[in-house]
Amino acid sequence: MAAPRAPEAPAVPGGTRIPGAGWRSALALSLVAMTVIGSVAFTDDAWPFAPFRMFSVAVRPNGSVVKVDFLGTTGSGRTLRLDAADFGLRRAEVEGQQGDRGRLTDGQLAALAAGYNRAHPGDPLVELRFRRLGRRLVDGEPGEAFVRVLQTWQAAGRG
Repeated sequence: MAAPRAPEAPAVPGGTRIPGAGWRSALALSLVAMTVIGSVAFTDDAWPFAPFRMFSVAVRPNGSVVKVDFLGTTGSGRTLRLDAADFGLRRAEVEGQQGDRGRLTDGQLAALAAGYNRAHPGDPLVELRFRRLGRRLVDGEPGEAFVRVLQTWQAAGRG
C-alpha cells in the first residue's frame, strides 16, 4: 500500500491581494505619521504619539535635584508631611501648575487645603506650607540638602 501524499499548498495566483492588507498598511502609516507629528508638535500629554520627556533632561553635575511637597498643621496641632497624592494629584500635576518663582496661586493653595479638609473633616488643616526640597550636587556627588518654604496658606482667623 502506498503512503498517502501530503496535500499541496494552494497556489496563490499572481497579482492576488492579501485580504486586509490595505487597511493594515493604512493603519501602520497613520501610526508612523502620528508619531512623527507628535515628536515635532506635541508635548508629554500626547504620549504615546509624542516623546515622554519628563525624565529626559540630565541634571548638571553642579546643579540641584528638587521636588515639591506640603507641610500641613491640623486644628489639633498635628504636623503632617503631605505629598500631591494626599490631594488626589500627581506630583507632576502640582509642579506643572507652578508659576512665578515656583509658586502656586493663593487660590490654588487654598483649594488644595479645602479639598483635604472635605476629606478629613474631623481634623482639618489650619495651615498649609508649599515647600521645595532638594539636594545640591557638587561634581555629581550629593551635597547639602535644603528645604525652602515657597508659600503658606492659613485658615481664616489665623495669623
